[in-house]
Amino acid sequence: MSTTLAQPSPAITDVSEKSDLLSTARSKWQQFNNGDKQVLILAILASVVACVIVLLLWTASQGYRPLYGHQEQVETSEIIEVLEAEGIKYRLEANTGLVLVQEDKLGKARMVLAARGVKARVPSGMESLDNSSIGTSQFMEQAKYRHSLEGELSRTIMALKPVRTTRVHLAIPKRTLFIRQQPELPSASVMLDLYAGSNIQPNQIEAIASLVAASVTGMTPERVQIIDQEGNHLSSGLAMNQDITQARDRQLKYTQELEQSLISRASSMLTPVLGQDNFQIQISAKVNFNQVEETRESLDPQTVVSQEKQSSNETNSSMAMGIPGALSNQAPTANAEGDDNGRRNLNQQESRQFEVGRSVRHTRFQQMQLENLSVSVLLNTQAAGENGWSEAQLSQLGAMVQDAIGFTAMRGDQFSINSFDFAPVQIAVFEPVPWWQTEGYQAYLRYFIGGILGFGLILFVLRPLVSHLTRTAEPKTQQDDATSIPELDSPSHSQLANKEQASDSQALADQLMGLDRDMSNSDWISNQGLPPPESPLTVKMEHLSLLANQEPARVAEVIAHWIGDNENEK
Repeated sequence: MSTTLAQPSPAITDVSEKSDLLSTARSKWQQFNNGDKQVLILAILASVVACVIVLLLWTASQGYRPLYGHQEQVETSEIIEVLEAEGIKYRLEANTGLVLVQEDKLGKARMVLAARGVKARVPSGMESLDNSSIGTSQFMEQAKYRHSLEGELSRTIMALKPVRTTRVHLAIPKRTLFIRQQPELPSASVMLDLYAGSNIQPNQIEAIASLVAASVTGMTPERVQIIDQEGNHLSSGLAMNQDITQARDRQLKYTQELEQSLISRASSMLTPVLGQDNFQIQISAKVNFNQVEETRESLDPQTVVSQEKQSSNETNSSMAMGIPGALSNQAPTANAEGDDNGRRNLNQQESRQFEVGRSVRHTRFQQMQLENLSVSVLLNTQAAGENGWSEAQLSQLGAMVQDAIGFTAMRGDQFSINSFDFAPVQIAVFEPVPWWQTEGYQAYLRYFIGGILGFGLILFVLRPLVSHLTRTAEPKTQQDDATSIPELDSPSHSQLANKEQASDSQALADQLMGLDRDMSNSDWISNQGLPPPESPLTVKMEHLSLLANQEPARVAEVIAHWIGDNENEK
């Protein structure tokens, strides 16, 4: 008679492996007493609960947003009182003192605070003009407009990072109708309340003064006075400092651009020959920023007669002699020969006008004039090979650089070229951030870890705990029958073990052989834990596989006993 042994299916094998693990864990668990079991369960439960709490706190801390900005002044005590009354969770920022609420409840918290009358105290702006009535006087309208303008300027200045709060006061004089009367210029005063430990930069002070001056007609930045909460006059010497700072920055920028341009020219000549990292060039330029104007007048020594004038005047006359009125009573006498009684007057004038050549020259020298250059070139000796750089090569490279930058010895330029071994440069390589450290993945990782911990808490802690508490105790008689060991009077321990194994094998064989005989007995089936008679063959096979996994030695003995009985029958 031939017998064929059926091979177990893969599904049955997997079930058997799982059954082995469960049976091993169950046997380990049964080795502990009740006190150890309770301590172990409590320790595992406490660890899982602590992990879940830490994860929840870590996840919850990522979703809080400021309720109000740093520009909005609100009483923190009033906010906390309203939030506690409404049951809204909040936190306080340790550094700034801002009140933080959950992001999904930010809108609700603001609406609740507004309904309770808790609003941010910001300077009133142009919205204050909406309440004007018909009977408002011109003086009140001007006062409201000035107050609104001050509030708008305060809001704008508070947008700067170092400024906590600010107040602006405008002094706008009344316009006059008389043209000859010198009008008064408007002015402004600004008080800044800075954050603790923060400093305001000079360029920010200039920006505030320019901002306020541009908001009022006729106001200049020099007429804006700025102080801080400690009384420091921040705008003193603003105009002079502004001019000096701008001039210095302009000169420094021009010098740096000139030096970089010359370095770029020299580098473009050396890079094809030496390589990128085998040389260093530094150029220092001295620039004269003085503005000089010169006017020179010169005369031509060669003169030219442009106009000549001559005049001559001759007069001849005689003098009257005798007694007046007695000429008619005297006889005329003859004049003596050679006697000259007359007088001659000669007047001669001569005038000449010369034109002198004149030249006037007005010269304005260039303000940003290059006075001299100082050039230093450093070469890498390793780039030249084993012999290094020769004097001829250094001279050629130096001449090439001098021609590229426009070197002029007559101007007083200085030039030096040297060669040394360059030290190796270690370039810092920034490793990319791992994907699990990015913000996007960390957000999903928190939820994933929370789900895993929650699932593990339910599967490995709550489920065994509930099953342990709700499990009904098996009848004591069945436990005694399943675990009883026949006591023999033999003094030998090996004999007792052999007899015990033989009795167990015989009991299992009787159980398997009587399976078909007692299948109709429902009481026996329920007591032995066997499947019902109407179960399919696969269920019965799985049950037999479980019995074989739990007691492999006994099942082998039973099968061997069957084979031996069959051979005896033959």
